[in-house]
Amino acid sequence: MQWDNWRLLALISLAGFLGLIMGQMMTFMFIAALGYAIWLQRKWYQLWRWLQHPKKATCPSAEGVVDDVCRHIEKMRQQNNNRKKKVTSYLKRFQSATAALPDAIVIIGKHGQVDWANFSAMQLLGIRWPRDSGVRVINLIRDPQLLKLMENPVAEGGGITLNSPLNASRQLEIKLVSYMGNGRLLIARDVTQTVKLQRMRRDFVANVSHELRTPLTVLKGYLESFQPDTPAEQWHQALPVMQQQTQRMHLMIKDLLALSSLETGEKPLMHTPTNVGQLLKVIVDDAFHLEHYRQQPISLDLQSEKWLMADVDELRSAISNLVFNAVKYTPDNCPITVSWHSDNFGAKICVTDQGEGIEAKHLDRLTERFYRVDKGRASSAGGTGLGLAIVKHVLQRHEGELIIDSAPGEGAKFCCHFPLKKLVDKIDV
Repeated sequence: MQWDNWRLLALISLAGFLGLIMGQMMTFMFIAALGYAIWLQRKWYQLWRWLQHPKKATCPSAEGVVDDVCRHIEKMRQQNNNRKKKVTSYLKRFQSATAALPDAIVIIGKHGQVDWANFSAMQLLGIRWPRDSGVRVINLIRDPQLLKLMENPVAEGGGITLNSPLNASRQLEIKLVSYMGNGRLLIARDVTQTVKLQRMRRDFVANVSHELRTPLTVLKGYLESFQPDTPAEQWHQALPVMQQQTQRMHLMIKDLLALSSLETGEKPLMHTPTNVGQLLKVIVDDAFHLEHYRQQPISLDLQSEKWLMADVDELRSAISNLVFNAVKYTPDNCPITVSWHSDNFGAKICVTDQGEGIEAKHLDRLTERFYRVDKGRASSAGGTGLGLAIVKHVLQRHEGELIIDSAPGEGAKFCCHFPLKKLVDKIDV
């Protein structure tokens, strides 16, 4: 501002001096003032054009107020751009973080329409953004429970459980969360495994109660019927049964403790080079002496001389369970094969029988505690219902996997797969 005043004063003084010489001082001063006003107006017009079209027009250059205004505007514009970049960066980070969440998140507008959705929303709910932007959620997911939740989330207790519209086998927990006044977030979480674990826990409690109740009932019944003068013959008849039931409880508790130790990792894993062929021979020899052995021919197929880095006791326990189960649950004279094979992808120990086979609906649950395909047959065979659960956890500790292949009338094949890094060359002793 001060520069403009000095510039105007100098211009009028010069014009007045020239006018005084020419005898037209007022005229020269008026023309000078008018010219300055026109020039200044032109600069303000250029400033206005620059503000309207900052990319096309250039900022006017004029020492004084115009330059000061231009500098302040440029400074504010730079600050605004920096704020915009920060907000954009925060928004991108928020969207990236939200997109990485395993839970589906959908931002819902005041009319129930989709304003934004992350990637998990497409996987769990089938809501794809921006394709479904502006579409009402209840039109994309037609479910009466969701409709009630959208209309009155408080009445629904804040959440519901329903099947995924993309996969009926997946169960989702859906909640509606309010934020920033009228804003709403729809959050969907895959709870399939949680529901499965809850069911397994309920089944476990029910099964273990049943398994322990049966032998305890037998023991309790005999003990209540015995008196001091009970004949020795009754004792001779009862003692073997009581001993059998006591042994059954002992084995069950022993297996439960072993399984708990495997799950919690209390027992350290001792990796030592293990001669698999020799171990399988010992297990097969033991199978011939089982109480339930019914003349089934058991053959040993050793196709590899590789050894395995493993905990010998745990590996023996796992393979014994598979072989002994095959002996217990296959008919008389039914062939059983125990094989050891390795290649460039890893190794596997397989126990194959030609028995009755197992229906596909049971295969995924065979490794659950106390799960039985045929409860009557399993009880008569004397099993605890924990063998395959132990096998599963032993293999997990060895980075392996149990693969079960079976069909009714086609027998069953239980294969323990081990990664290639667990194999070692034969060691000469």
